[in-house]
Amino acid sequence: MLTVPSLTVGDDPRERGRLHGARFADDIAANLETYLRRFEASGLDRDTAFLEGTRWFASIRRQNEDYAEEMRGISEASGHGDAAIALLNARYELAFTLFGKDAQRNEALRKELLTVGPDGCTTFGLLPETTADGHTWLGQNWDWLEGVHKRNLVLRVRRRDKPSFVCFTEAGIVGGKMGVNEAGIGLVENGLASSHDGVNPYEKPFHMRCREVMDARRFDDALRPIVDSRRTCSANFMIGDAAGEIIDIESSPNHLSYLHPETGMVSHSNHFVGTGHGESQMEKIAPNTLYRASRIRRLLARTAGAITFEDMRTAAQDHFGYPNSICRHPDESQPRAKRTMTTGAVLIDLDSRTMHVANGPPCTYPYVPFTVDGEE
Repeated sequence: MLTVPSLTVGDDPRERGRLHGARFADDIAANLETYLRRFEASGLDRDTAFLEGTRWFASIRRQNEDYAEEMRGISEASGHGDAAIALLNARYELAFTLFGKDAQRNEALRKELLTVGPDGCTTFGLLPETTADGHTWLGQNWDWLEGVHKRNLVLRVRRRDKPSFVCFTEAGIVGGKMGVNEAGIGLVENGLASSHDGVNPYEKPFHMRCREVMDARRFDDALRPIVDSRRTCSANFMIGDAAGEIIDIESSPNHLSYLHPETGMVSHSNHFVGTGHGESQMEKIAPNTLYRASRIRRLLARTAGAITFEDMRTAAQDHFGYPNSICRHPDESQPRAKRTMTTGAVLIDLDSRTMHVANGPPCTYPYVPFTVDGEE
């Protein structure tokens, strides 16, 4: 299927969740099974996973009631319990919080943990002086488990009390990973892993922080969800504003570092560039991160000052290092539960509030435009 499933919802968080849960109940069940199997492959039994889901639901409800209400609506309509939906919404953190102590004692288990852990991804940001249309753009290839491919959706939220937005998310997860809101604020992100991960259990989860970026009307407020509290796990957030500003924030549990565009461009993959985060881990098990960010920057720099949509799409389709390339494909030598691929890709025009979404590797799947104020 070359189209992208989408859903438009309104102001009420509980009703948003119910519409999400009812429409995508089968995909939610499939995503839940994908994660449970993946956790089991690393020694985490299902009962323990659901227990952690219960704890995460309590943490989420304490920190953002609207987010918890939307999860509860998904739970009610999809037929899954609150613990199951919380498990999905905290799946980024789960691998590290559950295995942390054992992983520190056992290097082999630590490497296994990291293959369960955060998303891959190659991201970039372009300031107006680098683009042919003079717009600010963000882009991302989201690399993650093969099992969630085609179990994702574009969620458009229409609101009066906060900015409306459009985002790309997994079925069952409230917080979209990539998106743009009506104020022209956009987000793309990367998974990171530090030797310090897990030291602050049950802090605001990654996906909640993504949603709170979309809640912001001003650029400084969009940065607050990343910098205002400690974190359970590491992550990279690239946040842009249509007025012509982009900042990349590398975060670990107790530290932040910042990257700013150089010659109008910034890019990132899955290893730390800044210091002070402890030992960077992802390159140990995914050394392809060491070339993806610099490569996509070089590809885009070929037409710097006049970068077009087609230039961005071509860069996102790059297959150097196949299958672990910018445009990633499943590695058939890996067990099926561990295989990763580009499960979705976005090119976001912040000025026009438009997110172009490919529902899989962009070499195969076309980009479909979704605007904040568009209709289904």
